[in-house]
Amino acid sequence: VGVVGPDRRGERLRAQLENIGADVTGCAVDPTRPTIEKTRLISGATQMLRVDWEKKLPIEDALAERILADLPGRVARARAVVLSDYGKGLLTRRLLAGAISAARSAGVPVLVDPKGQDYTIYRGATLVTPNRKEAEEALGRKLPDLSAVTGAARDLIELAGLEAAVITLGAEGMLHMSRGGESGHVPTVARAVFDV
Repeated sequence: VGVVGPDRRGERLRAQLENIGADVTGCAVDPTRPTIEKTRLISGATQMLRVDWEKKLPIEDALAERILADLPGRVARARAVVLSDYGKGLLTRRLLAGAISAARSAGVPVLVDPKGQDYTIYRGATLVTPNRKEAEEALGRKLPDLSAVTGAARDLIELAGLEAAVITLGAEGMLHMSRGGESGHVPTVARAVFDV
């Protein structure tokens, strides 16, 4: 489920998704916005610049209504709902609430890649997966060590009524915690990475 513009980039994206067997009937065309395009300029192995063409305004109410009406049937056929929020305008408070509600009714877990400072918009989701910086922004405090990250995971679970939180920590790995307080730290394994 998503939104593209009425342009060649949107047509190409839908065609590529269809070619790998994806159902694109939930990919709505919004005549008021372009399909997002990101162009990366790379020199050798280093990304020098990224240029984005996009419109970040919330989707219009009529489009949101169409998507919301379609969600329960799609969610009922899913094993999980993944809400990847890049703050581009699709995942409005209303659409998030509708998706989480439909998933809860169907007994389907909701996994959220969050954006922004207000995690109450994800209330009722199963799991959030912020990185350290995103968790700091959501809680309004620095997380200098694993002890602070553990407290942050607990606070995010309470704040948004979640079952669990995973906070990624870059080179330090990740920390996971469940509502019951069980937690763990998964360290990273060094790899030679060309492009993350």
